[in-house]
Amino acid sequence: MKESILMFALAIALSSAFVPSAFNPQAASSLRHHHASTQLCSSSENTEFSITDTTEERNVNVHANKPWDHETAGIKTHKLTFRSPHPDERGKGGVMASESIQALEVVARIPRSLILVGGGDFFEYDAPRDVEAAANAQNCTWVTELTAATLVALHPTLAELAMDKKESSGTLLSKQQWIQSWVSGGWATHGSDLGPPEAQFGQKCTTGSLLSTGSDNDANIYAKFRLPCHPAIHRAAVGLAFLTNMEDGEEECREVLARRGAVYRSMRDALLPLVLEPTERDRLASMRERRAWDVADVVSRMLSRATLLQLPGAKGEVTTPAVVPLHERLSQCDGRGENAKMIADDGDMELLLVATRDIEQREDLTRDYTTAP
Repeated sequence: MKESILMFALAIALSSAFVPSAFNPQAASSLRHHHASTQLCSSSENTEFSITDTTEERNVNVHANKPWDHETAGIKTHKLTFRSPHPDERGKGGVMASESIQALEVVARIPRSLILVGGGDFFEYDAPRDVEAAANAQNCTWVTELTAATLVALHPTLAELAMDKKESSGTLLSKQQWIQSWVSGGWATHGSDLGPPEAQFGQKCTTGSLLSTGSDNDANIYAKFRLPCHPAIHRAAVGLAFLTNMEDGEEECREVLARRGAVYRSMRDALLPLVLEPTERDRLASMRERRAWDVADVVSRMLSRATLLQLPGAKGEVTTPAVVPLHERLSQCDGRGENAKMIADDGDMELLLVATRDIEQREDLTRDYTTAP
């Protein structure tokens, strides 16, 4: 039972199925589709490695939402074309074959320096402050480490930017702009996933987002009102069970959402210092609250993009959770399984996106999000 709950928790954390018209049954088919950036929309065929040096900007506004382009970041693609995801795709999709692709053909080469991986075990350029922050969390897991690495990439210090400029790599700004382009995330990252603004116990009753709502003592707090948890979480669990057509699944959904919030709270205080410039919000909030909400948003958006990679480490090749540009926005596969897979190139500092079977022209490239960590 515990294993079943854990697997379901991961599926929820990496998915988002609500639409503004709350609890729409037609949205159930999109539950397994993870949210990603809608900014990768330029076409490219067999582009050459090219990085634009934009590191002259020393005081970087991390919330400027500058367009991120995979070509200028140094990603080389072959036989691929891109479009913006459709609204019903909610951030996923739009990476297609511009012509027929054979099985085992390499369709993209991604510099390892661009990927996000936690723990600092694989890349010498990883900032030690993400490792230190994650180590101070109540429960240091791969989620904590990868969240810390994402926050460090999103909020580089002036010293880190100066080093990046000295090395003329442009990696830091490329990673920052890539993360800034993340729009959608996991369950109820956006309040609209919980229904219209006026809905009772919907988005107006959350604190920042659903993930950052509630406390570890909610069971005791709301027991006197005959509620098992925070009312917004309770309502979200009811809607989740409805959308996924789970019979008598409300309790399990509620436990999953509560556990996800507990994981976030276990790392929140330790990771707050990594948010150097919190996002401006419509709600009136303190600097600490805004930082906490930013951490929650990064957790949700990171989880919806994570995958497992085989990477060489200090103790040999190991499997590690990571987020990879371009790969993180592939469509969810159908019954035939994913048609593209990430592998590490032993002879170079690149990751290869390889076709797992023949892909027809105009067919979407896909991955299997159900195997995500």
